[in-house]
Amino acid sequence: MIIRIVLLAGLASIGWLVFLRRNKMPFHIVTVFLLLGAGGVAVVMPDTTSEVARFFGVGRGADLVMYVSIVAILFVLVHYYSKFVELQRNVTQLTRELAILRTDLEHAPPRPVVTARPELAAQASDPS
Repeated sequence: MIIRIVLLAGLASIGWLVFLRRNKMPFHIVTVFLLLGAGGVAVVMPDTTSEVARFFGVGRGADLVMYVSIVAILFVLVHYYSKFVELQRNVTQLTRELAILRTDLEHAPPRPVVTARPELAAQASDPS
């Protein structure tokens, strides 16, 4: 009974964190809350996972949970890997553009000093 309380508290904490950081798409939020609800049902009524597992042709509910978890983890890994590669491309592009801009600034002719008072312009152009 204590493990159920701990697991439900953990699921509720995850839900609260998702709620606080809800800067994601509504589809993502709904998906997370559906998964948290399914996890809550599995914690409160563990026989349900066994019935669902038998429906899908898996021997035990624990095995079904493990299979689904592995597929979900692989999906998340591929998703974040693709995001990482995209960010690398963006950083590379920005670095190239920055290098080109720096080179252009270093090789550009100096701009004349323009002031509102002509005596300051004469002092700025006088090397002594």
